[in-house]
Formats: sequence, structure tokens, C-alpha cells
Amino acid sequence: MSRSPLKFFQKTSLIAVLALGGCESLPTLTEMIPALPSLPGLGALPDFNVWDRWAGARTCATVDEADVRQVNWTRVPEVNMRVRDGEFEPMIVQLKQGWPYIFHIRNRDDSTRTFAADDFFAKMALVRITIDGKRQDETCVAKINIPAGKSAELRLVAARDGRYEFEDTVVPVVGLFSQGASGLIIVEERFGVRYQ
Repeated sequence: MSRSPLKFFQKTSLIAVLALGGCESLPTLTEMIPALPSLPGLGALPDFNVWDRWAGARTCATVDEADVRQVNWTRVPEVNMRVRDGEFEPMIVQLKQGWPYIFHIRNRDDSTRTFAADDFFAKMALVRITIDGKRQDETCVAKINIPAGKSAELRLVAARDGRYEFEDTVVPVVGLFSQGASGLIIVEERFGVRYQ
């Protein structure tokens, strides 16, 4: 004689209910699942400032206008860089925190080169950017494009010490979609500086 699956299920269910009837209480579903660790609040999430910067919420170091007016830009140290055959020269630049500098970057190639240094530009107080003799409106940037055979001039104050990478890339994140040359800017700490 064959049993129907429905009758078998009904009988086994009845036996299970009767067997469990002697138990004091059944654990709830939440009691059977082990405790989950608490999730961090929004403040514990990583800083996504790169995305904020691309969206227009970029913040950069600044210098007081009164201090800028006191700088004799004809007497500040100059850094002369050039791009030739897709390579920046020098590839390592050393600065001292708190000092003003003028960067000259000459593009000696036949194509536009990009000086992408997101972290460097955010932590140095850029006073003026001039590309091919034209003063740029914005000084809080992640990168600058230097047309073929042209030059760029950056006036800045090395506001924060640290190691900053630069690269020839279309995306202002070092190491991502690199087109070639890269280098390092080292800003040495100087005690007693005003801008940090």
C-alpha cells in the first residue's frame, strides 16, 4: 500500500508538535542567530574626499592676503621643472615648510602634459597659477594641463610638511590611468611655521 505524501507530512508534523510540547519554550529566530556586531556610525566611515573634490566640494590650504602682500616674489626660491619625452625633470623636489616658492614647469613635448598632484595642491597654499602667460581664476585644483611647448607658473606657500607624489595623468588620483612620468615632492617640517 502506498502512502500519500500529504498524510506522511501531517503525521510527522503531529509527532514533532507533541514531542516539542514538553519543552518549556522554543527559542525565537533572533535567539537562534548569533549576535551581530554593531555597525559603525557614519563618522566611522572612510573619508571620501577625492570624490567630494571632483563634485566641487574641494578644500585647499590658504594663506592670509596680508601675508601674501609682504612676499617679495622676485626673491623667493624657484623650482624649475621641465617635461621632455614624457618625463618630469627633476623627479624629486625638496621644499621647506612655511616658505613661499615659484614653480616653473616647461612642457618641451609635442603634446599636452598634465601635472596631477591632488594631495600636494590641496595642502599647499596656491597663491597664483599662470599657464602660457594667462592667469587662471581657480587656485584650488587637483591638476594642471600644460599645452605643448608652453609653460606653467605656480606661486605657492609650502603650508604642510609631507611627501607628495605627482604624475602625468588625466585623472587627478596618482597611480590611476597614468600616462607616464611621475615624481615626488618632499616638504620638510619646519618648527614655528604659521601655516599648517
